[in-house]
Amino acid sequence: MTFAAATTAVAAAAVASPVEPRAARPEPVVNISVIRPKTGQFEAFLELQLAQHLRLRGQVKGLRGVRLFRSEQGLVLISVFDTQADADLFREDRRFTEHMARVRPLIEKSETGVFAEAYAVGMV
Repeated sequence: MTFAAATTAVAAAAVASPVEPRAARPEPVVNISVIRPKTGQFEAFLELQLAQHLRLRGQVKGLRGVRLFRSEQGLVLISVFDTQADADLFREDRRFTEHMARVRPLIEKSETGVFAEAYAVGMV
């Protein structure tokens, strides 16, 4: 299936499924980072990320969850917060800034964006 066909199928499923109005649900804020570790640094980066996750589990206000996906092109880190204020607060948190200082030397390239959910179909 091509990307266009898959996108069309997802859109069709969204239209066919009952859609809950956005106002009826709390709106999460989704931070998505596309990360390319330096050559030979993938395992070291992954180890630091996992250690950070285990160290902070259940301790970050408003953090709903985190997912890390990997491919040959790099990593995609998705962090979901209850509100933009929660995400901003954590971005300034010493625990986050110190972690970034540790992992930054392992990263060749990183791009980050903040997203809001447009629609939802099923569980991810």
